[in-house]
Amino acid sequence: MQTGRSADFLPSYWAGLTDRPMFYSRDLAHQMLGAHLLGLDTENLSMLRHFAASATERRGWYPLWAFLFDGTPAAIDYHDDDDFVREIPAPFELVEKAVEQYRWTRDDRFLRTPEIASFIRTTLTSFVQAHDPLGNGVAGERGSGRIFQGTATYNEVEKPPHLLVSADGIASQWAAHAALADVTTEAGLDKEFARWNAERTHALETEFAENWWLADHRCYTAGFTREGPVSGFSLESTWFPAVKGLMRADDRADAHLDFLGTGLEQSPPHNIEAFTYLPEAYLRYGRDEEALRWIRHLADSRAHYPEVPFTHVAHLAAGLTGLAPGPHRGEVRTRSHIPADAWLEADQVAVGTSVVGVRHEGGEASELWVTGGDAVDWTHTWRDGRTTRVHVPVGTRIRITGGGETPAADEQK
Repeated sequence: MQTGRSADFLPSYWAGLTDRPMFYSRDLAHQMLGAHLLGLDTENLSMLRHFAASATERRGWYPLWAFLFDGTPAAIDYHDDDDFVREIPAPFELVEKAVEQYRWTRDDRFLRTPEIASFIRTTLTSFVQAHDPLGNGVAGERGSGRIFQGTATYNEVEKPPHLLVSADGIASQWAAHAALADVTTEAGLDKEFARWNAERTHALETEFAENWWLADHRCYTAGFTREGPVSGFSLESTWFPAVKGLMRADDRADAHLDFLGTGLEQSPPHNIEAFTYLPEAYLRYGRDEEALRWIRHLADSRAHYPEVPFTHVAHLAAGLTGLAPGPHRGEVRTRSHIPADAWLEADQVAVGTSVVGVRHEGGEASELWVTGGDAVDWTHTWRDGRTTRVHVPVGTRIRITGGGETPAADEQK
């Protein structure tokens, strides 16, 4: 954490290569949940606000790519307003993560701070209009392949032909709309904006399902050039539709995840941070063993790249436990993703206005307790899809079993 290390530093933490004292938009987006779980909400808000304020019309509504801890643009990635690193998924990820942080904290500053509120709307409207190379409402770039001119994908080792629109781009755009479609008016967002986001969510999901599937290759395309879809394993463009949940949970999703697995075996990424996305991709579609494999791979790496430890916290405390805020205040959800002979426990987790703990014993028994803040309504999803809903008062610990038994609350010891 860099907060307070210098009078000139913003509340912030390291989010980038360890030889670069900076924070990057892409890294921040991926580290924010882990940072929240570690108590770094002030830093998350400060850094997000700084990126949001940097997205100006002169810059094509892109946020800058990286800042030093004092808030000045990182010269390695910014030369001037026409010559700076920019990649299509980043602004959409920041919008999605602003909503995610609101859900986890119920702090409406993540949505209503003027810079962030403006950024959310311009990203989903003006930014898309300014970067729509195929004229179909899917944001993209001109296909130069040069990150200082703007690229459609996070894949910085992309080979020609360079994409105009990418699967990681449309997945991130879809996720931003989907997140906002579910935010209720309690966050200060009007119903018309939520309705419009719901429409855009459906439109992008339909576009992806109908036009991005490559039947001959049994996978979704990495993206499109003017000549049409591009096939082959393509790192971020291959796994982001799974990370974000854009793929419908059907045979196509299974085939694409198999394709991803083959690609990882034959052409594994050279950079360790690339692997930090894989647990999310597999957990999203219930492929828990594969998710756990990559979580262990990351733990065994002992890598110092900040994305690894930050996401590791999130993979354990939220990913494997399925712990997440529900759509309304006071709601908490869980789902066990651990093996039958294992147990996992997370405690002192801030969810909304409550502090909770959760324990899973395989997929057969789960416990939830509230040690601070407000009572919660807990919904647990079993592996067969059944759900159990229990009210958990503050100071109590409740255990439920796969048989559906829900004993009375025990006082928290």
